[in-house]
Amino acid sequence: MRDRMQAARDARIVMGTEEGERLIGYLLDYCHVFKASMGADCDPNRTLFNEGQRSVGNEIVALIVNDADRFKPQTLRKVTSLAEGTDI
Repeated sequence: MRDRMQAARDARIVMGTEEGERLIGYLLDYCHVFKASMGADCDPNRTLFNEGQRSVGNEIVALIVNDADRFKPQTLRKVTSLAEGTDI
């Protein structure tokens, strides 16, 4: 992809739509950003796999909130609630 700053601008554009908010919320949930990566069975291989997914989710969050002038706490709260399946 192009440079990281362009990717961050693109991510904020996507987040500016209802569909984009739902998509980002789904991806963050899928990537275990807001939940434990260790399963009930404590399988270390599954935990490491989930941690790899989490690193992708963390990058998505970083792209959305990387610009301090544009960061809005309510945006991250909304993304979190969408990922958790609760709408605020």
